[in-house]
Amino acid sequence: MAGRIVKDVVIAGGGVIGMSVAFNLTKFIDPSRICVLEPEPTYVRSASALSWASIRQQFSLAENIKLSQSSIKFIKEIDQHLRVPGDEDVVDIHYKHGSYLFLAREEDADRLETNIAVQKEANVKVHRYNQSELKEKYPYLNLEDIVLGSDCGEDEGWFDPWLLLSAYKNKIKSLGVDIVTCRVTGFNPDKSLLVHDLKTNRTQTLHYSKFVNSTGIHAKFTNNLLNSALSSDSRFNLPVTPQRHYTFNIACKEGPSDLPLTLCPLKTVIRSEGPNYIVKSSAGTFVDDEEELKDFGDVDDANFIEDIWENLAYRIPAFEATKILGGWVGYYEYNTLDQNALIGPHPAIPDHYFINGFSGHGIQQSPAAGQCLAEIMCGVQPHLDISNLSLDRVVENRPYMERNIY
Repeated sequence: MAGRIVKDVVIAGGGVIGMSVAFNLTKFIDPSRICVLEPEPTYVRSASALSWASIRQQFSLAENIKLSQSSIKFIKEIDQHLRVPGDEDVVDIHYKHGSYLFLAREEDADRLETNIAVQKEANVKVHRYNQSELKEKYPYLNLEDIVLGSDCGEDEGWFDPWLLLSAYKNKIKSLGVDIVTCRVTGFNPDKSLLVHDLKTNRTQTLHYSKFVNSTGIHAKFTNNLLNSALSSDSRFNLPVTPQRHYTFNIACKEGPSDLPLTLCPLKTVIRSEGPNYIVKSSAGTFVDDEEELKDFGDVDDANFIEDIWENLAYRIPAFEATKILGGWVGYYEYNTLDQNALIGPHPAIPDHYFINGFSGHGIQQSPAAGQCLAEIMCGVQPHLDISNLSLDRVVENRPYMERNIY
């Protein structure tokens, strides 16, 4: 990057969501006029790459169900969308079908019943189980306190997040999108921003017509930079905060094979991962200091013992005997208002857009969400009605709550 740089669209954040926005914008805009800023090109500390990369339809809101349905269609047809012309290798992100299993105690049963009804209305192949039916299908579970459960017969599962990220990156580069190793450091009132080039260690000015904040767990901090350049009546506080989670890779000799992604009461989440398992507590820790987000290191076994093991062994007794193989730190971009995505234009500043706050379901909804935002930005009717996910609800303090967040 040198001299005065001008782009039609600048997308800050080159994770899966930012890449999806860029890919979908190429359908409407000359790709050479699009720039993606990504300060971590190796993605070693990328929330996308460290995600569980699971996809489900069992949400409580129709919008989230439709976003996931559209996204999984894209994933199942991914080679048609993201193969680079001339490449012989099929684009394969190792998608594997594997249902989510929701379990509800008496106090949560009405909520699960309501969610199941919403899912059926959206043509989800969801199965409802009473306690005796759960015992028959999942005999390894302790169901003493469980009265209701649900799983899904199709279009749920998981995939390799690194392969999805790489496929997007290779595709948009082949189309001519500019991917630059830069970090946003400030905004100017004249539709320009300051970027620090990590290769040259220089700060330069980048002019743009439209700007997209897709910086994930850094979204609040990026927005704070914008606020510092605005008058007080134009500032907008983005209710998105990083939430740290500890994932453990564990072995259990007597554990069930092909364990679905099981969401236990008391916030323990586990699923099969090859011959072993990955498990975490979904009760994450909020992080307010951006410097702390550099912590993607090893986990402490004490976190497993204190936060997970007792509840896991109670729900699946075989896990009384468990060996910890390793683990990692991951993050959600958590929407503190209603745990739902925020997709659309800035409430006060024209041509500034957000796509943030997915609260753990961003990577799975990235294909459809990126397409919706690109359509909005280009004046095209979105292929899905996501009007309830606009930022208006933040301004009006009108939460639109997703009740199935783990």
